[in-house]
Amino acid sequence: MDALPPLELLDCVGSTNDRALAAARADAAHGWAVAARRQTAGRGRRGHAWVSPEGNLYLSVVLRPDVASVRLAGLAAACGVGAARALRAVAPTGDVRLKWPNDLLARGRKLAGILVEVEGCAAVCGIGVNVTATPAELGAIGLDELEAHSGFSELAATLRDSIVGQVDAWAAAGGERPLDGVLDDYLALLAWHGERVRVLAMDGAEVACGTLDGVDVWGRAVVDGVAYASERVSLRPAR
Repeated sequence: MDALPPLELLDCVGSTNDRALAAARADAAHGWAVAARRQTAGRGRRGHAWVSPEGNLYLSVVLRPDVASVRLAGLAAACGVGAARALRAVAPTGDVRLKWPNDLLARGRKLAGILVEVEGCAAVCGIGVNVTATPAELGAIGLDELEAHSGFSELAATLRDSIVGQVDAWAAAGGERPLDGVLDDYLALLAWHGERVRVLAMDGAEVACGTLDGVDVWGRAVVDGVAYASERVSLRPAR
């Protein structure tokens, strides 16, 4: 992997994704990244507000993968694998897993969330990682509880480098479908793979309950042979 641009490290920002998208519009290079200790206007998927208290890590990376537009739907999976590998290295006792489609779990509890946004010929991968400020009411977990001893700048660099490296490997693997080149790695990290899960609609209504067979090459969760798109459903363990 070629040398990456220096990280921009901030105490506070409105949104690291907004900062990175602005940098991308100004021709920031592949791998340019910004990290902040706090956000005042963070956001998650579907425009939801992302509570971003001080004490955690908020990182956004500019990505310019050389892939056909049809494959861009697999970018989030590649970013997720890269982030999971970095967090597994930082917190080896945490059993970090990917929760389809955009979260990372440690010991079965939420550790981080990912938001990928595409604009023109560039994309931005944003990730928020719980470090010390863990929302107890959500059953989340932080790196401090996992006894991960990584400083702010070191953690940001480890995550950025792993995400960029995995995206580069996915792009270089080629293929015609979104998860070509990353599917096996994604499945190896997938939470609840082979276990019973509940399939929930966006309003919380249960659509189905069955065994999570995996994720297909289009990025859809497959439960008892039926494929579900992430725009329509979410998964929960059937307990």
